[in-house]
Amino acid sequence: MEKEQIEEIKETAVRNIKGLLEEHWLPIVAFVVLIVSCQLFNWTHSGFFYPIMFISGWIVVMFALKYKSENSIFPSKKSTKNMQQDSSYEMYTVLRVYTNDPNFQEYMQNQEYFHSQHVQMENRVIDHSQDIESQIMFIRKSEFAFCYHLLMDRKNEMYFIGEYV
Repeated sequence: MEKEQIEEIKETAVRNIKGLLEEHWLPIVAFVVLIVSCQLFNWTHSGFFYPIMFISGWIVVMFALKYKSENSIFPSKKSTKNMQQDSSYEMYTVLRVYTNDPNFQEYMQNQEYFHSQHVQMENRVIDHSQDIESQIMFIRKSEFAFCYHLLMDRKNEMYFIGEYV
């Protein structure tokens, strides 16, 4: 029984290695050629190795950039869109509207009135699985009596979050 499991693990490992080599043979060969040509250049200081080092280095860098963009820690915009569809996180613009007018909510649809108020904007990632109000920090400004928090999404739709006195 143990021999069968060991043989099965060996076969799986060999299959995985063959698949890796078939899929990534060019960057592997380029990396090996780069290392060997750099070492030979160090021994001989021959200019013959310059083009070999340049071409193999270029191939290694291009593959590294390709795989970095596909499996990035800081994903590109395309990957970010996919990540946002799969998760509860979404990017919003947080609007902090400071005013002394207690009737702000009634008139905030009026664009001229809205822009006459003191507005601070910041981009923030909001987690929908948690309370949205608690994710937006209230910053008090003593010269204003009221602070309203609004969220604006990518479609420029606004959502009222809270009122602070």
